[in-house]
Amino acid sequence: MNSILSTLTWGTWDDAEWGLASDLAVASAATTTHAASGPATSSQKQRSLRKLRKKGLQAPKNSQLWFEELLERVEGTQFGRSNANYRCNPFKCHHTSEEYCIDAQQEGIPWEDLPDGIHPRDGKLSAERARNKRQQVDNLAVFLRRILRPGDVVVEFCAGSGYVALPLACLFPQCKFVLLDKKEPSLAIAKERIAAAQLTNVEIFCGYIDDYHKPFDVGIALHACGEATDMVMQKSLAERAAYVLAPCCVGKIKLSELAYPRSATLAAELTRTEYEVLAKAADFGHSSSTTMAHTDINRRRRRCKTLLESDRNMRAEEAQYDTFMFVMHPPTATPKNDVLVGIPRNLTAEQSDRLFQLECEAALSTDALVHKAMFGV
Repeated sequence: MNSILSTLTWGTWDDAEWGLASDLAVASAATTTHAASGPATSSQKQRSLRKLRKKGLQAPKNSQLWFEELLERVEGTQFGRSNANYRCNPFKCHHTSEEYCIDAQQEGIPWEDLPDGIHPRDGKLSAERARNKRQQVDNLAVFLRRILRPGDVVVEFCAGSGYVALPLACLFPQCKFVLLDKKEPSLAIAKERIAAAQLTNVEIFCGYIDDYHKPFDVGIALHACGEATDMVMQKSLAERAAYVLAPCCVGKIKLSELAYPRSATLAAELTRTEYEVLAKAADFGHSSSTTMAHTDINRRRRRCKTLLESDRNMRAEEAQYDTFMFVMHPPTATPKNDVLVGIPRNLTAEQSDRLFQLECEAALSTDALVHKAMFGV
């Protein structure tokens, strides 16, 4: 039986919750007295409703929104059949019998050669988190190797204290890196790390994504939450810059003022309310349980995320970009393991040497290949 989505509860869902029908009816606005005396969940819903109304949005009113029916419908469209395609990650090709792998030491970052303070383990991360962070950054580096040219300016949006951009700045000393974040304390740590490592090709920018107005060549972001990934892409498209993005949660777009679906192509198939249903279904994966991750319902939810990431790339294609979608290798580097790459078309003569060449050009054309890339089994 299909599972009903609750209207205003968002974020990661446990697998068991999808077996229960949740009440979708949106209550009428409660009085101040009732809100003060009612349960916390009721107050939270009322606050969410007020935020939605303030931004001119409405919560779903139909109690029969079924994510599985929407998934099946979208996958049956031309968009679903033609655009939700992954390519082989350069780290591992799934089309050869030997499953050819590239050594991360060759294509990724030489972690042991980095200056003090740049390795994730120097940031007081646990051994597991440090390993995962290395793998995540390697999965950006492998694509940047195929994009960057000497003199390029790379902006890492939502950079925090520099776990991503600083190792990349060491790997690409001929390029300039800008760390952008709105949090001064995080950037203060980044400044200390930059000074300790004596990096000369890194700058700091404290502010929001829309506050940055200087030209750049490549925009990158690792797990920019919710609409932040879309804002980074929007900024990159406006600048005609390439992008390498590893999106994070998609369920958190519920209060965004941005238009969803992102592409005109998917917007012709889905309303915003329907999109948000798929986004809620796609917001999963924080559990460390392998059994939970590989359940049938979680695989369907993972397909929802694939469609929504394809929608992001389709928006770029509509803006004259060539786009590519990959799964990180190993896929266990993070539950949010999609990587989106976009290269602008119609470049000027000075930019015409920007190429993006892959060792394997074939798409992962079968469910078995996609499943192997996503889950490693």
